[in-house]
Amino acid sequence: MTTPTGEATGSSSAVRAWYFFSEAVPETEIIVPIVTPSGIAFAVRPGAMPEQTLDRLNEAADHLLSVGLAAIRLPRQTPPPEP
Repeated sequence: MTTPTGEATGSSSAVRAWYFFSEAVPETEIIVPIVTPSGIAFAVRPGAMPEQTLDRLNEAADHLLSVGLAAIRLPRQTPPPEP
């Protein structure tokens, strides 16, 4: 089962990044980043890329984080809304 951000319920506490298809992405956008308590999710408009590409992006994100080539530092507090 997944959350609205495509995150697996009961997932580990490690900070991670993942891509998922979402109907909520506006037609003027292709990918929308979303900061979650577990890391950063990237909502992708359905039809914007093949599912195989999405799978490869998830594999690349997992690899980059697992070997230390990339790191995600989550903000300690919510940033103020943009004006």
